[in-house]
Amino acid sequence: MTPPPTTRTRRGLLVAATAATAGCGLLPDEPDPIEASAAAPARLPASTASEAGYERSVAEETTLEVSVTVDLSGDVQITNTREVVATVFRRAYVAAEPRRFGLITAPAVTVADQPSIVRDPITALGDARAVQLATGATVSSVSEWTAAGTRSMLDTTADAATATATADGTPIRLDRVRVRTGDDAVTAIATGPEGEAVDAPFTAVVHDG
Repeated sequence: MTPPPTTRTRRGLLVAATAATAGCGLLPDEPDPIEASAAAPARLPASTASEAGYERSVAEETTLEVSVTVDLSGDVQITNTREVVATVFRRAYVAAEPRRFGLITAPAVTVADQPSIVRDPITALGDARAVQLATGATVSSVSEWTAAGTRSMLDTTADAATATATADGTPIRLDRVRVRTGDDAVTAIATGPEGEAVDAPFTAVVHDG
C-alpha cells in the first residue's frame, strides 16, 4: 500500500532537520564576537625604507570590528558569519606621490574548530578601506584584483594581485601581497602611477615576532 502523503512529508522533514542540525554542529551560531590580537608588527627596516625613498608615516595599533563569513560545501551547504574584534598593527610609508607602501598585521583567527578554519580578518574589509588602512591613502573606484604572478615576502612565495583605483582624482596602480607568518596574517599594499610597474620593497619586509 502506498503510504499517505502526510507520512512521506514528515519523513522528508525529519531527514532535512537531521541534516541541518548536523551542519549547525560544525559552525554553531556564537553570540559573542571572537577577540584576537596580532602578535607583532610587520615593518620595513628604517635603512631599507630610506634607501627605497620611503619615509614612515604611520606606526600604530588599531582595533577593527568585522564580520567574517565562512562557507562549507559537503552533503549540506553551510554558511556561518562570525563577528571578529581584531587588534592589528599598521605601518605605512610614503615617497613621492602616488608612491606609498603599507603593511597591516592582523591575527589569523580560528572561526571554526571542526574542521579547523582560519581566516585573515582583513579579507572581510572593503578594498578601499584595506588600502587606506595599509597605506593611509584615500582611494575610490577600486577595480577587481587580478593575478600578477608571485612575490617573495617574509620567506614565503605568495600570489600577488594588482588593481587600479583613483586617489585625489588621479588614476593609480595598486599591488598586493598576503602571507601568513606564525599566528599573524600580513597584508602588504603598494601604490604607484597607473601603467607603471610598482617596484615595492615586498622582499625587505621583516616581522618582529
